[in-house]
Amino acid sequence: MAQSPLPDLFRRQVARTPHATAVRCGGRELDYAELNRRANLLAHHLIARGFGPERLIGVRLARSADLVVALLGILKAGAAYVPIDSDCPAERAAFIVEDTGLELMLVQDAEPGAGGVRTTAVAEAVAAAEAAGVPDHDPTDVDRVAPLTAQNLAYVIYTSGSTGRPKGVAVQHDTLVRYLEFACAEYPSLADGALLHSPVAFDLTVTALYGPLLLGGCVRVASLDREPAGDGAAHDRPGFVKATPSHLPLLTALPSTLSPTGELVVGGEMLIGDVVDRWRRTHPGAAVINEYGPTEATVGCCTFRIGPHDGIEPGATPIGLPTPGTDLYVLDERLRPVGAGVVGELYIAGGQVARGYLGRPGLTSERFVADPFGGGRMYRTGDTVRVRPDGVFEYLGRTDDQVKIRGYRIELGEVTSVVAAQPGVRQAAVIAREDRSGDRYLAGYVVPVEGAAPDPASLREALCRVLPAYMVPSAVVVVDELPLTSNGKLDKDALPEPPAQGAPTGAAPETAAEALMCALFAEILGVPAVHLDDDFFARGGDSLRAARLATKARRAGWTFGLRDVLELRTPRALAETAPEDALVADGAMS
Repeated sequence: MAQSPLPDLFRRQVARTPHATAVRCGGRELDYAELNRRANLLAHHLIARGFGPERLIGVRLARSADLVVALLGILKAGAAYVPIDSDCPAERAAFIVEDTGLELMLVQDAEPGAGGVRTTAVAEAVAAAEAAGVPDHDPTDVDRVAPLTAQNLAYVIYTSGSTGRPKGVAVQHDTLVRYLEFACAEYPSLADGALLHSPVAFDLTVTALYGPLLLGGCVRVASLDREPAGDGAAHDRPGFVKATPSHLPLLTALPSTLSPTGELVVGGEMLIGDVVDRWRRTHPGAAVINEYGPTEATVGCCTFRIGPHDGIEPGATPIGLPTPGTDLYVLDERLRPVGAGVVGELYIAGGQVARGYLGRPGLTSERFVADPFGGGRMYRTGDTVRVRPDGVFEYLGRTDDQVKIRGYRIELGEVTSVVAAQPGVRQAAVIAREDRSGDRYLAGYVVPVEGAAPDPASLREALCRVLPAYMVPSAVVVVDELPLTSNGKLDKDALPEPPAQGAPTGAAPETAAEALMCALFAEILGVPAVHLDDDFFARGGDSLRAARLATKARRAGWTFGLRDVLELRTPRALAETAPEDALVADGAMS
């Protein structure tokens, strides 16, 4: 199969299950035959405009049926896609457009393109192609501008770069199909449908997007930042869900309709056993798989399965054993293998190693090095691991300044360079810290130029215009100098903890319900006080903290959920949902 590009595999599945539901988004459904027809129309439209193998097309759409049509249409044309999050800052999107040389961006609605790139609305393009009598058969090499092979590009995903500029990881069809071969065999619950809840620019999404479509399952577009709407589809539990460890508290707090019946695959950052245990107490029938793999090794290349009746190891969960056709080496600084139990750097070789970094030959040769053991190339991960006597790999951390927050890979150097480039800043540093609840966040430190007085709030606003939300420091602290160790390096331990966010002025609570809600807000947000009309998210909240707030409030007698927190947002509005006879339960604040 790995020698067949992805469109060939999807075409075969369409022939097997033409009338099965392929995509469900809200009240809209597409069966396999209709999804294929629409993707074919889009593919012929793109081919007519000269797009084919090794050409790149941008995709900037929210998760939807049109997104699936767009990705399949691009791949069927033989081209490769470059996903850009719909909320990606304009400057970052413009950089990706320039770096890739994009000439076309597929979007939801007609809009100006970043960096002057042309845009095409997917639904309009499909409708126009149909009206013009464009063929809707599966494109072949006779139709394409050049033959499509498994060695052609499938997608380019941008990740954080240590030099201050993102880098595009170029993934071919053969490496993508090898991973999907593994996933379809290892995760049979993909045939029972999967949630599409994460951004397509995050390669974790590949499994839940393409896995079901190669097994006759349904891709159900959903969100993990709120309860499902009452549209009937909410009662259709997926067989498969893939998420980051940071999503597990959300899945635990949300209705079971968003948790899988068969397999929960977790990846993107270190998985701690007690977090798994809390989720599995209410979902005992599902297997949990810890899947490890950088984007440069095509989604996932090492897995550790915890069956429904298996015990859960305390502390960090192992990353397990390599996928078929993958070789994992643990090497010292001279590229010599280390023994079992000895810490070393992980190198990945085999059929899932990506082509390299788009347009960055120097960086590619630095990270994708010759494999002295099996020939070919191996990817230097920068991750430290060790191998247990039973051959199972354990992830320990990083050798550099890369961090993982909410599953996103962040190069601290990139964030630091953006902070340092702001007006009035002479020096800057960015580190990862933990709050009282153990959640990791970025903290920025700036030394002002002489005579300047940079405002932390204004700096954060400026950073939000350049960096994705997950890369913007949660706090910015102005310091006189950056502390250094005796050898002249940044002394991270000596950097001050960001001060607690001051409470803005506002209305004070008047009722017991309002007082308790303000207290719950303050506890969850980790701030001294909250007023009646303070916005939960403006005070530093996020979907994970919102889930915690809803859980604590239920213990105090309220019946609202995560969706209410996201929509009502203030203590005043949420306090009005309290039943008149609600009693505050003992321990609600603990």
